[in-house]
Amino acid sequence: MPQRKPQKASPNTAAEVAAAAADPAVINAILADARPLWDAVQRVSGEFIAVVDAAGIMRWCNRVEEGYRIDQVVGHSVIEFTEPESSAKLSEAIRDVIATGAERSLESTIRGLDGEPNVYALRLGPILHEGRTAAVMVCCENIRSLKRTEQVLQHERTVLRRLLEIQERERQLVSYEIHDGLAQYLAGALMHLEAYLYAKPDANESPELEKGTRLLRAAAEESRRLISGLRPPALDELGIVDAIESLVADARAEIPAISFSHSLPGERLPAALETTIFRIVQESLSNARKHAEARVARVAIERVGDTVKITVRDEGRGFDPTAVPSDRFGLEGIRQRCRLFGTDPRIVSVPGKGTTIEAILPIVDGPSA
Repeated sequence: MPQRKPQKASPNTAAEVAAAAADPAVINAILADARPLWDAVQRVSGEFIAVVDAAGIMRWCNRVEEGYRIDQVVGHSVIEFTEPESSAKLSEAIRDVIATGAERSLESTIRGLDGEPNVYALRLGPILHEGRTAAVMVCCENIRSLKRTEQVLQHERTVLRRLLEIQERERQLVSYEIHDGLAQYLAGALMHLEAYLYAKPDANESPELEKGTRLLRAAAEESRRLISGLRPPALDELGIVDAIESLVADARAEIPAISFSHSLPGERLPAALETTIFRIVQESLSNARKHAEARVARVAIERVGDTVKITVRDEGRGFDPTAVPSDRFGLEGIRQRCRLFGTDPRIVSVPGKGTTIEAILPIVDGPSA
C-alpha cells in the first residue's frame, strides 16, 4: 500500500493560531491571491457591492436589502429599483464610467418593499479587463438615517433662525418704545427743570431740586444704556461700525484700555450679518466685563475676501473652555449664531491668560440653512 504523506498538524491553541496568522509567508500568500481578499471584502463590508454591465444590468451583488432575494436583483437593471428622479442621473453615471474610466459619486433614492424610500450614497468605479472598462463596480451605503438627521437639524436651524429674528424684532420694538416714549419724557422733564433752575438762580440752593435733577440725568442715561443694549439705533441707521463703537464706548467704563479697529468698506453689510456681528461682539465684551474682569481688550473687524473676520481679545482671568457652567449660555449663543452661517467660532482661553473669540462669517444676505 502506498504510504500517506504526513500532514502538517493544524494549530490548536490560540497562540498557535495567532502565530500562524502572523507568519509573513502566509500574509504574502494571501496578498498574492486576490480571491481570498475579495471574498473577505464582500463578506465583511457594511456596504452593498454590485457589479453592473454597460447596459446597467446587475451581474453580481454581495447582499440585498431585507425582503429581497438575490435572484430578484441579479439579472435586472439597476434602474428598476430607483425612483424616477434618480434613474436618469444613475444611468448617466454608469455610461460615463464605462466611457471614461473615471470614478463617479452620487445619491440615489431606492424604494424598499415596505414602500419607504431609502437614500443611498453611491460610488461607481471602473472594472478593467485587458486595459478597457468592462463593467462598473457600485458601492452603495444606506444613508436614510443620516438624511433624517439632516432634516431634523435643518428644521432646528430654521426654528432657531426664526426665533432669533423674532427676538431681534422684539428688541427693536422695545428699543423704539423706550426711545420714543420714556426717554423723551425724561429728556423733556430734565429740560424743564434745568430751564427753571436757569431762570431762578436761587432755586439752585435747594438740595431737593439738585437731587431731582441728578436722578433725572441718571434715568436718562439709564434709558440710553437700555436702548443701546436692546438694539442701538446706530445699527439700523448707520451700520455695524457705529454700533460697535457704541458698545466699545459703553464697555470703556469697566475696561479702560479697550480699542476697536476695522477694515470694512463704506457700504453696508447684509442686515442679518450685521446683527450677528453685533451680538457676537456684545456677548464677548459682556463676558470680558462680568466674568473675566478684564482691564485690557481689543475688538477687530476686517473684510477678508467674501468673509468678515471678528476678533475680540481680552487680557482678563481666562477660563477652561471645557468646564463652562451649564447655566451660562453666552458662548453657546455665539456658537449657534455662527452655525446659522455655516461656521464655528474659535474660542481660546487659558486660566490667567485671557480669552480670544474669533469668528469668520460669509458675506451673504441671510443665514444659510
